[in-house]
Amino acid sequence: MNQSLGAAGVSLGVIVAALAFYGTAAIQYLAAFFGMTGALLLGIPGVHPIWGFAAFMVSNVGWLHFAAKQQHRGLFWQQVVFFITSLVGIWNWWLGPLVLG
Repeated sequence: MNQSLGAAGVSLGVIVAALAFYGTAAIQYLAAFFGMTGALLLGIPGVHPIWGFAAFMVSNVGWLHFAAKQQHRGLFWQQVVFFITSLVGIWNWWLGPLVLG
């Protein structure tokens, strides 16, 4: 199972570029978009779950940044836990099988 996370890398680049140009306000909308996209991708039969978890991870990074800048501590810690669950999903569906065979 040789999956590439190139799209996730591009997505993260989009978030970083939006942050630099538009500021924190754009991040909340991009984070929401990638969160909804991740949920949709996980809910569609036949789509490999790695893409949903990758979209969730991009969303988590955006929400972590937004929550830190806006001092929303509850949202920040929720996203820390969600980021960990995204890592677990990526490990289980992509990295684990790739590394362990």
